[in-house]
Amino acid sequence: MVCLNYTLELYVLIIAIFLHQLNFVVAESSGILLGFLLRVALPHSINKPSWRLFYCLFWGIAFLLFLIGKSIWVVFLQIMVCYFIMKHGPQRYMSMLVFFFALGYMLVNYLIRINLDTPFYDETYPLMVTTQKLTSLAFGLSDWRLMQKGKKMTPEREKWAVREMPNLLEYLAFVVSFQGVLAGPFCHWNLYRAFIEGNTKARLSEDTRHPVRYEDDPSTVGRAVATKVIAVAFWTYIQTSMHPLFPRALDADPDFIAKHNIFYRAFHAYLTFFIQRSKYYVTWILETLLTNNTTSFDFSSLAIRTLVADAVYNASGLGYIGDDENGQPQWTGMTNVHVVKIETAPCLKIYLDNWNIMTTHWLRHVCYMRAPFLNTLFTFILSALWHGVHPGYYITFIAASFFVQAGRKARANIRPLFQGSQTSRFVYDVITTLATQVSLPHLVFSFVVRDSQQILRFHKSFYFGTYIIVACLCIFLPQHKQKRRPTSPPASPEKELPPAAKSDNDRDNNHQQNHHTHQNGNHNNPGGHTEVVAAGDMASHSEGLQRRGVELVQKA
Repeated sequence: MVCLNYTLELYVLIIAIFLHQLNFVVAESSGILLGFLLRVALPHSINKPSWRLFYCLFWGIAFLLFLIGKSIWVVFLQIMVCYFIMKHGPQRYMSMLVFFFALGYMLVNYLIRINLDTPFYDETYPLMVTTQKLTSLAFGLSDWRLMQKGKKMTPEREKWAVREMPNLLEYLAFVVSFQGVLAGPFCHWNLYRAFIEGNTKARLSEDTRHPVRYEDDPSTVGRAVATKVIAVAFWTYIQTSMHPLFPRALDADPDFIAKHNIFYRAFHAYLTFFIQRSKYYVTWILETLLTNNTTSFDFSSLAIRTLVADAVYNASGLGYIGDDENGQPQWTGMTNVHVVKIETAPCLKIYLDNWNIMTTHWLRHVCYMRAPFLNTLFTFILSALWHGVHPGYYITFIAASFFVQAGRKARANIRPLFQGSQTSRFVYDVITTLATQVSLPHLVFSFVVRDSQQILRFHKSFYFGTYIIVACLCIFLPQHKQKRRPTSPPASPEKELPPAAKSDNDRDNNHQQNHHTHQNGNHNNPGGHTEVVAAGDMASHSEGLQRRGVELVQKA
């Protein structure tokens, strides 16, 4: 009888999880259709920004009610308290008050939920997004106030400085907009305002050095969305078909460890986490589809939610950054992940730079650029706090700071030895790519697996080799220092980049650098594209800002 009751409870749990996942898929898929409808029914040409704001707010609230029901009050309590602080709090300390309240409020909800039997999707997911938007808006308002007092800012902070507090409708629509409220990605208020209003003379004539322009290409948006929907289907198939063949539980299973040698287990761990990443690809791509283009299957991971997010943004008209050098339209302004660059990354830094891109930009904007010291470490700690309260998050992100440091030193000291010929350079690239891909499961295992015994057993089965190598690189390789260029902020949370590392980064990011002018509207509108809004959240080309730095995994 006890066994029968247990079986029934298990089946009920499985059905509940499936229904929650299905609700998420329905909401995100509906977002793509709503994005296209926003384009058709409320274009910029009718000059009704309030209608566009209300449309985005209404459907954002509807999505939240559909997925979390009455718990929506938890999200709105955070939003309204932060609104009161921004409007009536002491302006000198306003940004820090909002930062610590929003982050602390989210952490309290994590602690409340940690011992509860929560559904697949609860209120902590939208709180992750609202925390990013609220803190970026607060710092933007604070930066503008400081600029008026004569304080010098980096071009990036000048670009995202906010001249005045949005009214209540603008504020709520920005924070709860249907395009990103469920799974992100985050965007700045200045970008969202450009998306809502278009390139009006009043907005572009404001006294700012870096006006955010809006761009769109209606003729290619359908193809962009369709491409990402196909990508969602592909990665969903990969996840569902390969997951049963390479279950993650085997990586720490005593029998599996005893039966197989270290090389096979390393290969199995790589495939296990490749499948895990595929779930994040699906999610982020769908979100971008909603925003940019139209305005076992596990949707709990970020991989799958990423593809969805990209699609939603694109559908609404946000994410177009112009054409590349071959005249091909680029809908990557709200893209949260570059799959090919991740799967072929020759070092951890490049891997992180192309994973959860918009969260990395937020971390850089609110933490790395403002921390008085230990910028990289504090940024990783903030990332861990943002993800949750499980100890595994902190193990992963604190270890990641040392992995990045080890990779930086290795590039500076070892890479020059392989620059004698094209063959030796190729050999170096192959070795570093393999080393990066093989070491990643060891870094993120504690993030994905919550059981301390399994974590210890997994690392012990590899004799803690990855961590020993990283420690030796950090301790014994000398630090090569380079003077900062005074005209430009660093391209990542690394304070100093040695020449070898800089070369690696330039090679990997030339594609992004070539399009900074598009994101600022400094091109001749090739191909007759409709210029309406600035897509993407990059700074100008002169900043040298690349969406780099501490790349973090969103909450799975």
